[in-house]
This record gives sequence, structure tokens and C-alpha cells, in this order.
Amino acid sequence: MSIIEDHFKLHRPPFPQSVEGGALLQHQSLKDAVERLRFAIDRDGIGLLTAESGCGKSTVLGCLQRDLDPTAYHVVYSAFTSLGPFSQVSSLLVKLGLRSRRFKGETAAELVAHLRGLSKRAVLILDEAHDMPDATLEDLRLLTADSLDKKSPFALVLAGQPLLRERLSEPQHYALVSRVATRARLRPLTEAEVALFLDKHMRACGATRTIFEPDAVAVIFQHSRGVPRQVQNYALGAMLAAANSNKKTVDADCVQQALLDQEAP
Repeated sequence: MSIIEDHFKLHRPPFPQSVEGGALLQHQSLKDAVERLRFAIDRDGIGLLTAESGCGKSTVLGCLQRDLDPTAYHVVYSAFTSLGPFSQVSSLLVKLGLRSRRFKGETAAELVAHLRGLSKRAVLILDEAHDMPDATLEDLRLLTADSLDKKSPFALVLAGQPLLRERLSEPQHYALVSRVATRARLRPLTEAEVALFLDKHMRACGATRTIFEPDAVAVIFQHSRGVPRQVQNYALGAMLAAANSNKKTVDADCVQQALLDQEAP
């Protein structure tokens, strides 16, 4: 048990990398993003999710996947989006338990045929899509429209940083953007949501009282700009400072100490 858990009487470390249900803050921006992506999936279309790094994009995708009935949907997730067109299609085929073919056209045809043959509706989630080469984006568009008289063989979710929106606004991607059913943008937390976010995490770890004082929340919000990953980093540093000072709650001075510690060489 670390000094933080011992000092604050927590039964597990706070702010785990994988957020469990009890610690998850279902704030409005997150709920809106999940609903919009679900709208695209229900229509076998393309959903676009963008968010600043650390804002909880992976959390949204996790919520989306849990929201999909596993008996009705087959979800394939990939974050290897810097791959070229052939490698990307081959990677998706391997994730489905199939072998890549010698040529890209044959591999793409194999992928589409397999997805069409599934008893479940196929959903491809491609994370970090802002790194995707232009040629790979174009191949994805072709895969979603492989036949004039049939619906798309899968629903597609493209998720990435705001750069993804900028890239898709370029003329060469007009055909792909025209097929996007809905767009979702995940915003940072408000100050009130930061307070709820911290309290949710503390309660999920076993806290029986409020640990972060209002002035501490205000300083964390100011420096993190409401980005959840930064909120967690500052909160952990402030909790450590409080434990070292034998304080039972985290105040603004603890946060300021955490800021100084982070800036130290």
C-alpha cells in the first residue's frame, strides 16, 4: 500500500488507467459523444470522434463498446492507424482471425466478404486516426462502399485528436466526409465537473468523505484546463503533498506544492 492509500484510508490506488464503472463520471459531453456514435453505428455509417489528448477519448470508446450488445455486434478495435493501406487492411483481417492475401485487392475482398458473412453487425473502431495516411483513409472509404446496391459491410468509428477534423476537411477526403453520419467532439470538464470527477474517483477507492477542498479544485481546474488526464496528474501530486504534510484533506497549498514538484528539474 502506498503512502497515499495509507494516509487517506483508501482500499486501492486512485485514478487507475482503466476506469471502472463506479469511478466513471458520466458527464454530459461524454454521454452526448456516445449517443452520437451509437447513432452512426445503428445506421451502419461512419462516426467521427475528436478530442484533445487526455480528454477521455478512450473512455468514450470503452463506454460505446460496453453499450453494444455482444450478441448483436462484433467489434474490432485498432489503434495501429499509422499503417499504410495494405498493412491496415491486413491488420484488420488478422484481428478477425484470418490470413492476409498476397495482394491488397484480394485482402480487402476477403475482409469485406468475412464481415458480410457475420451473423452479427460489424463495427470497426479505429483510434488515433489523425495519424492515418491519406491513402489509408481513401481505402477505408472504398471498403465502406464496396457495392452500389448493398449497405456498408460495417459501421466505422474514426477517433482522434482535433487534427483529424482538419485533415478530413481537405479536398481529397470530400468523398469520405460525405459519408460521415455524425460527428462528436469531447470537450474538457467544467470546474463543477472536475469536483465531481475527483469525488467519484475517491469514493470508488473507498473514501468516506470529501478529500479535495473547493479551493484545491479551483487551482486544479485552472492549471489542467479541465483535461481529465491533467486533473489526475495534479490531484495525485497534491494528495502526495497532503500526505507528506499530514493533512487529512487536500487544499490549494497542496496543489501548489504539486505544481512546484512537477516543474522541478
